[in-house]
Amino acid sequence: MDDSFIDLRLNHGAAQAEESFWPSFTDIMTVIVMIFLLAMVILLLRNMELVKELRVTMASKQQAVELARSTGEENQTLEEKLLAREYELSMLRMKMLRMKEQAQQREQTLSQQRSQLSALSQQRDRLSDQLDQITRQRDDLNIQVDRLGAETTRLRDQLVDANKSIENLNQDLSHLTLRQQASQREIAALRDTNRTQKERLAAAQARTLEQDQSLARLQTNYQDLKIKYDKLVRPARTSRGKTVVEVRYRKVKGKYLIDLRPPGSDQFKLVSRKQLERYLTRLKEQQPNGLYIKVILPKNSGLSYSEAWSFTNHLQQTYDYYFQEEAKKERMPEE
Repeated sequence: MDDSFIDLRLNHGAAQAEESFWPSFTDIMTVIVMIFLLAMVILLLRNMELVKELRVTMASKQQAVELARSTGEENQTLEEKLLAREYELSMLRMKMLRMKEQAQQREQTLSQQRSQLSALSQQRDRLSDQLDQITRQRDDLNIQVDRLGAETTRLRDQLVDANKSIENLNQDLSHLTLRQQASQREIAALRDTNRTQKERLAAAQARTLEQDQSLARLQTNYQDLKIKYDKLVRPARTSRGKTVVEVRYRKVKGKYLIDLRPPGSDQFKLVSRKQLERYLTRLKEQQPNGLYIKVILPKNSGLSYSEAWSFTNHLQQTYDYYFQEEAKKERMPEE
């Protein structure tokens, strides 16, 4: 509106304030959205790299699992075949034993028949000797002799049949022996295959063990380097500004003796292990600057290295300020 007319619109001043406010607000929101999009792109790229690494790791693990599973299935199949062959071999042995028993029974029957035949022959000879003396019974005896001859012929035929049966049994036995030898060769081949598979599995397990050992060595080296680095960076252990507690530890006639010299005292006093622990715990709570534990091992202490190290390490790790700070720093990354 120009100067010749009066502006009669309502809220004329508020409209001008809104027109100057919204462009600035839009610029600020645009900058925030651009920052958000840039951060999102960076996170997406990082996540894509992590996903690729995870896929490679999972693929390697899956290949190892598949190799172990296939090897286990092959071993299981070979063991099942071996058990089946051993079962067939045992059944063939049982058949051979049964056939041997039958052959023995037939031989016993033949021996009995032979003994009967010899008895009948003796009886026939005896009847022939009595033929002159018993004339009236000659016809009956001739009939009996004919009957005995027929029985003898029948027994001879049975003997021939039995011999043929024995020959057939021997042939069957030879066939079974050949089958047993073939089965044994197959079992030997299966055992060789199973041994080869076991050797491959052992080699794979050895490679896996070597990789685990290499990883363990790397982790140990990392921990050692970290400890050395911390020792280089950290200040040295000092008793300045700390409450010094002296503990003398020795072994006399198989009995452990502990002497304690409290702060500000000039003499040692003999205490037990429980009394020492209670005193150090109470003193640790009362001293805000921490304790400096000084362990004294006499020249002829009578202690072994493991005993002296265990006692010293326990007191320092539990009550000494230096090792308490080290333990806190080690727990901070884990938290």
